[in-house]
Amino acid sequence: MISLSEEVEKTPSITDYLASAMLSYSVIFLWLKVSSIMEISWGISYLFFYAAGLGPTYLIISRITRNHFPVAMISVFVSWVFTLVCLITFTQGDPTEFFKTLLVFYILGGLTASIIIMRRRLSPQGTVG
Repeated sequence: MISLSEEVEKTPSITDYLASAMLSYSVIFLWLKVSSIMEISWGISYLFFYAAGLGPTYLIISRITRNHFPVAMISVFVSWVFTLVCLITFTQGDPTEFFKTLLVFYILGGLTASIIIMRRRLSPQGTVG
């Protein structure tokens, strides 16, 4: 039997995006709980915000074959909205600056994940670095 098949394009499903959003939210929620117990600098908080954007987005775009940047930005936006909706129910006052900062670090993490995956896919096999 002769099979003339093209490579099937892999795209993330809504479940993938929601799983990524839940993972991002869990990192932020855990960090907020830890920072309420201990006195921790904002610099370390920024690293966790960045990781909450980088890790889940990396997991999503490592499964697809192309369109890394648009998928990364969709993942970042879904994660940010999910985190915003979940945290807004628990916060009092004006958390606008916090959510703006979170969006910036989510975008930076998603952009970094996209660049890492694209460089890995474009590099010749067998080379290190």
